[in-house]
Amino acid sequence: MPSSRTQPTRLIVWGRSLLALTVVGLLLVLGVANIALRATAHQVEDGVLWSDRPEGVTATEIADNSPAARAGIERGDILLAVNGIRVDRRADVIEYQHRGVAGTTLQYTLIRLGAQQGLQVELAASPHGSSMYYLLAAVGLFTLLVGASVRLRRPDDQATLHFFWLCVAFFGAFTFSFTGPLDRLDWIFYWGDAVAMALLPALLLHFTLEFPERPAHAAPRKARCSRTRST
Repeated sequence: MPSSRTQPTRLIVWGRSLLALTVVGLLLVLGVANIALRATAHQVEDGVLWSDRPEGVTATEIADNSPAARAGIERGDILLAVNGIRVDRRADVIEYQHRGVAGTTLQYTLIRLGAQQGLQVELAASPHGSSMYYLLAAVGLFTLLVGASVRLRRPDDQATLHFFWLCVAFFGAFTFSFTGPLDRLDWIFYWGDAVAMALLPALLLHFTLEFPERPAHAAPRKARCSRTRST
């Protein structure tokens, strides 16, 4: 008859396994949805890398022969408004762009060297991204499955919990990527990627410091077996 302490231990082990499966299932659904959206997204752009800076939404890079370059936007320009409506974040600009299609004209109000001016920018279709994202997304999915497999095989080992969450962070950094429209689902991808990137260094350092070392006196299994046979 099992002792009274065996049953709670089994319940805890099953609970940990169920939690890991739930997390993995949810992340797999979101990851596949992110990949599908990236594959079918129809995006347009102005050719500017807008950045959030203390002085405002600033043009930090401009692609050659892009709509912005043809319109006369220069590096260092600060974007005040789009179509007469104030913008405060880079995400506001992206939202305006993805409401349009190739050929849509936006009116930008800029500040350059202290002077305000208006420019018209005709959006163009974004160049098709390389397959690098899909390769990284596949690596992220594989990493997540490896972490889940290790955790399910040894759910009572603290080291596998560290490894599992490290794999989750790698999955988020590699697989989550916002697609442009910044709707509710896209914001999940955006923040999932941002949080994973922020946590990844700390989790990696914690895992490295806490991972248990193999005891020096623990001989390999094959060596122990051979010594046992020899005796």
